[in-house]
Amino acid sequence: MEGQPQDTVVSEEEKTEQQSVSLGTSEISETPETPRTPDHIAKKREDIRQACAARDLDALVSHATSEGGLLQDELRQSACTDKELDGKKEELSDLITEILRRYPMLCYFQGYHDIAQVLLLVLGTEDAVSAFARVSLLRIRDYMLPSLSPALKHLQLIPAILEKADPKLRRHLSGTRPFFALAATLTLYAHDIQEYGDIARLYDFLLAHEPVVAIYLFAAIILSRKKELFEIPIDEPEMLHFTLSKLPQPLDLEGLISSAMELFHQYPPETLPFRAWKQIPQYSVLKTSRDLSREGTLEEAKELFNLQTRDLRREEFKQKALGTLWKYRKPAGSVGLAILIAVVSFWIRRNGLDITIWNYMGRFREAFQDLR
Repeated sequence: MEGQPQDTVVSEEEKTEQQSVSLGTSEISETPETPRTPDHIAKKREDIRQACAARDLDALVSHATSEGGLLQDELRQSACTDKELDGKKEELSDLITEILRRYPMLCYFQGYHDIAQVLLLVLGTEDAVSAFARVSLLRIRDYMLPSLSPALKHLQLIPAILEKADPKLRRHLSGTRPFFALAATLTLYAHDIQEYGDIARLYDFLLAHEPVVAIYLFAAIILSRKKELFEIPIDEPEMLHFTLSKLPQPLDLEGLISSAMELFHQYPPETLPFRAWKQIPQYSVLKTSRDLSREGTLEEAKELFNLQTRDLRREEFKQKALGTLWKYRKPAGSVGLAILIAVVSFWIRRNGLDITIWNYMGRFREAFQDLR
């Protein structure tokens, strides 16, 4: 998705090429880049039309990833795997309200409207609703839970990727936590990239791949700024954080897309150090939306949301219980500890957290051993 071609020979259809979202997916099939001559653009347009007609997901992913993406809105709308989609700022509030009414368990976050605006501008009022529902539940579900802790676990993948790609740079940034990437990843970069052509082109790419690729893209952005970052002293983490929280301008989108896919293929999530991938919850969208050739249903996504919420409650309780036991570890005594165990057990059963108290006690014991 990028701006209109400069060559005067290009057709009027090419001049009006704008941006949108392709919801097609599958494994990437790499193709060498070809110069963007008028003949090449015309051939690519026809190839995309044929792939749409044949519902060839592999070909659509390849076209969405290559330079120029899916070229124009008419082709992007045809490439969507949901119903074909067709858009305005005054309808933005209505779009968001409609999704939150349909799925009241979703928690609005600052920046949600940025994603909605991209879809609305590209897809139009009627069908943007179905696209936005799928993005909300199948792409950014982790960001709409009652807690942002799952989103923060996503960010821990960034230093793990950097450790594989450039250990020296990772060590240079070790004094700052990867929260600098929160705004960009939370909104699929729509908050940070203002140019319509750029963000639409980027959505071509992001929505043609599994959700974790958005994290690899931020790692690629960091690596592209290596020289600039090394010029900032390691003992100035605040300056490093500030620099990383702002995307470089201008963005070399095509180069970054290529680098992100190279990182993803060289260092897939399962191979990352620091147990980063294992720390991602099993019901996270990063793990449940990996096979994009299988079109998940919204009902399945709602069930996964409920499972994630349940696990969040368990995790929060565990942290509170561990904190309480540690606080009273000395004065508690055997009687006090027995009472505390009884209270904890009652609380677990009352709140439907269907695991035994002995399971928790095993974790408490491990925690105490680590703290000695």
